[in-house]
Amino acid sequence: MPTRTERLDMRLTPEQKDLLERAASLTGQPLTGFALSNLVERAQEIIERSGRTLLSRRDAEKFLKLLEAPPEPVPALKAALRRRNARRG
Repeated sequence: MPTRTERLDMRLTPEQKDLLERAASLTGQPLTGFALSNLVERAQEIIERSGRTLLSRRDAEKFLKLLEAPPEPVPALKAALRRRNARRG
């Protein structure tokens, strides 16, 4: 286990502390262990979710159809690509 060298101080209302202590007690964990494990788990969920885009069923189907049969590029895009390729030589 990595050495814990950092601190995180928080101010809580008495009600918040009581709630956390009750939950920690129900899990058999000390308050700091309970708080830390839940904070880390929630942070990981948030970070993981930020890397995903959720689509409705309709939008997911539309996206998959576009991947299977992409539309033809519009003339302006083709012209831009030709100009870019000409500059690169």
